[in-house]
Amino acid sequence: AALTADNETMKPKALFADAVATSHTSILIGDLAKLIRQNGVDIGQNRLFAWLREHGYLIGSGDRRNMPTQRAMDLELFDIKERTFQNPDGSVRITKTTKVTGKGQQYFINKFLQKEAV
Repeated sequence: AALTADNETMKPKALFADAVATSHTSILIGDLAKLIRQNGVDIGQNRLFAWLREHGYLIGSGDRRNMPTQRAMDLELFDIKERTFQNPDGSVRITKTTKVTGKGQQYFINKFLQKEAV
C-alpha cells in the first residue's frame, strides 16, 4: 500500500517531466530554477548557476563562463542563442545566452527531485 501511495504522489511529477521532455522550447536557467522550485526544491537562479558550474555542466571561469561544457552539449542539455547588436559607433556586439533544452529541463528536474528524496 505504501508503494502505491508513493506512485500516486510521484505521478504528477513524472507527467510533468514527460511533458517537458517533448517540449521544443528552450528556457533560461533562471526559469529552470523556478520550475525546480515549483517541484519543492528550494533553489534560486544564482545557486542553480553555481551548482551547474560546480558539477561540470557550465564553464566556471574565463570569457566562456556560464557557457555549457562539452559534456553538457554532448548530453544535449543546453542550446546557445546568439544575438548581434549594432553599437552606435558601427561595431557589432555578439551576445551568447545559455538556454536549457526540453531534454535538459527533464534531466535537471529529475536530478534535483532524486537528490531531495534521499
